[in-house]
Amino acid sequence: MDIKEFVIKMTENTRNTYGEHDWKDTPFEDKTYDDLLDTFGAGNILLGLIDGVLSGIVVLTQKNAEKFKHVGNLTLSLLSDDLMDPLGKEMISRMILACKGKGIIRKVNLRVREDLFKIQEIYKSLGFYEEGSLARDVCLNGMFYSTLLYGRSID
Repeated sequence: MDIKEFVIKMTENTRNTYGEHDWKDTPFEDKTYDDLLDTFGAGNILLGLIDGVLSGIVVLTQKNAEKFKHVGNLTLSLLSDDLMDPLGKEMISRMILACKGKGIIRKVNLRVREDLFKIQEIYKSLGFYEEGSLARDVCLNGMFYSTLLYGRSID
C-alpha cells in the first residue's frame, strides 16, 4: 500500500486518526512524498511499516511564525486501533527523538477524542499531560465529541 492508498483509507475511517490534521484537506492527485513535505511546511512525516505494509503515518506540523516555531502538532493515523500500542507508541517516540535531535521543536501538542480512553492512557505513558478540552469539537455521524488537548515539553 502506498501513501495515497493509505490516506484514502484513512479518510474513510477517521476513528483511527488521532490529531488535528484532516487527510481530506490534502489533495493527493499527482502528489509525491516531497510535495507532502512541502504541504506540511517544516514538519516531519514518519511512516510505520509492518512486514513491508504501510500501517501508520505520524505527521508533525508546525507554524512558520517565529513565535510558534517551537511547537509541533502531532497527528497519528493507523490502519486499526489495535496497532496503537505496538506501532503508534513507537512512531510517537521516534518523532519525539527526531524533534529532540533537531532542537527546533520544544513542545509537542496533540488531540484525542474524549471517548478514546485507551489512547489517552498510551499518551500519558509517553509523558503527555492533559492541558484542557474543546467541547463539541468533533462531529461524527451526527454525534458530538469533546476533544482533549495533550502536550509534552521535550527540552
